[in-house]
Amino acid sequence: MSVTEFLSIAKESKYNILDIYKQAPNEVLILIGVILFILLVIYFLIRRSIKISFAVKLVDKIQDSKSYDEYNEKISALVDELPKRGLKVADVLNASKDHILFRTSKLLANMSISDKIDKYLEVSQKYKQLADGSAKYKNQELTEFYDTKSKELLDINLNEEIAYYYQNTYFTSDEVNNVNRIIKYANTLEDSSTILTPMIDTINQFSYGYNLELFKFIEALDEKESKQVYKNCNEKVEELLTSGESEVSINILDYLLEKEENQKVYDYISSLKLSGYLQQLHDLYFNKKDDINLDLAFIANPTKINSEYKHYLDESLTSNWRDPEYIEFISKAPGVLEVLGHMEFRTLIERIDNISIENENRKMVEEALTIAKRAESIALEAKSLNKKPIIVPSTPSN
Repeated sequence: MSVTEFLSIAKESKYNILDIYKQAPNEVLILIGVILFILLVIYFLIRRSIKISFAVKLVDKIQDSKSYDEYNEKISALVDELPKRGLKVADVLNASKDHILFRTSKLLANMSISDKIDKYLEVSQKYKQLADGSAKYKNQELTEFYDTKSKELLDINLNEEIAYYYQNTYFTSDEVNNVNRIIKYANTLEDSSTILTPMIDTINQFSYGYNLELFKFIEALDEKESKQVYKNCNEKVEELLTSGESEVSINILDYLLEKEENQKVYDYISSLKLSGYLQQLHDLYFNKKDDINLDLAFIANPTKINSEYKHYLDESLTSNWRDPEYIEFISKAPGVLEVLGHMEFRTLIERIDNISIENENRKMVEEALTIAKRAESIALEAKSLNKKPIIVPSTPSN
């Protein structure tokens, strides 16, 4: 049926669809199909226009984000929209790219270094996705910008943030989580030393012997989480306490004593070779802490200082003259022989032997007395039995 004939039928039926359909069903269906197709095209174009408009507005809104979470939500949406919304969105993004980058920096500025590391990694990934999403539009400026910035955010910006952190922080126990996060990130890099070596060098500039907060920071480190920093710092502390060549402040020594890590203090004092500092510690600690092991640590140290070790030992032994365990403990302590001299030391050993003999004799006497008392008790019991009359039971009469 020609178009003219169809229009004639439509006019005659006064454009009644049912009448037209009865006379020309195929043409009506074709017409309806064409109309639906046109409507779908219009709907698609309108919908696409709305989404393009949304994406364009999204670019503007990213620049006005008030928080990082808001910013991240919007840029994540843009990552999804950019490859689908055409050249216009790419051009708008290209015009706004520097402003968006500036907003990124502002939103990250006041975060902790731990959060900065997490967010920089997140933003870097989003920038790489924007670079990939824009590649189809042949906008080289836009694609190269986001591809370059995705790398610079980590290689330059984040590295500078980390460097600023360790150059301007005091390493206290409150900073352990931040340091651990830096270590974890650094160990994901091809060369972790670019971050960790200068950070460790900065830590090593602090005084291990006089900085109590640094000492507590090192105590709070975990070998598994803190890795290279843990190894460096603990080696420094070990050397500090055992080399005999370093001063450890009174604050740190008192802190160790309060924590009942006394052996570290004993070992440090007994091996200290700095006579001037040993003298200071002697004047502050010796015979003043009611800690015999602390006093003996000074006596064990062969470094010559002004001291009255012999007088101390004489009084101590006199006060505990009848305590063999105490005397034996003193006699076995390093340095005691050198302080008392061989003659007095031999007398000390003889005293231990004599006390042992006396105790053995006393024990024997006590055992003999116990046996004697037992024998006496048995004898008395037997004598009592002998004095009892013998009673013969009577025979009953028939």
